Amino acid sequence: MSPKKHRTTPGGSAEARRRLAIAQQYLALAAVLADDPSDGAINACIGNCVLAGIAAADAICYARLGERYSGPDHDQAADVLDRVSKEYGSTLRSLTRLKTKSQYGDEWLTDSTRKTALRNAQSLTNEADAALH
Repeated sequence: MSPKKHRTTPGGSAEARRRLAIAQQYLALAAVLADDPSDGAINACIGNCVLAGIAAADAICYARLGERYSGPDHDQAADVLDRVSKEYGSTLRSLTRLKTKSQYGDEWLTDSTRKTALRNAQSLTNEADAALH
């Protein structure tokens, strides 16, 4: 059985740097909300963490693989990231599973979930930065 083919876009260090800059900005926005106790702030913080993680994953893939996933399925993006590191793919999956709840859901997420999302987004952003240096 051949491996699953994913839709990708080629790119290199210039594209990786742009995606890293975007990841860092989303993470900076999340950090502003990191200690805000209001319910809406928790969801907004997590939503920005998700976006930071996606952008960081793109940067990692551009830097390490010369391509990134370019479709709408975040699980497939994590599959591509798995080619760099299964751990990073798992981290991205844990973030993207929060996308719908944080950005479109009608329930309040918890502070514990926010802390985990911040840690995961920071981890992927740090790895993206390391991949470019």
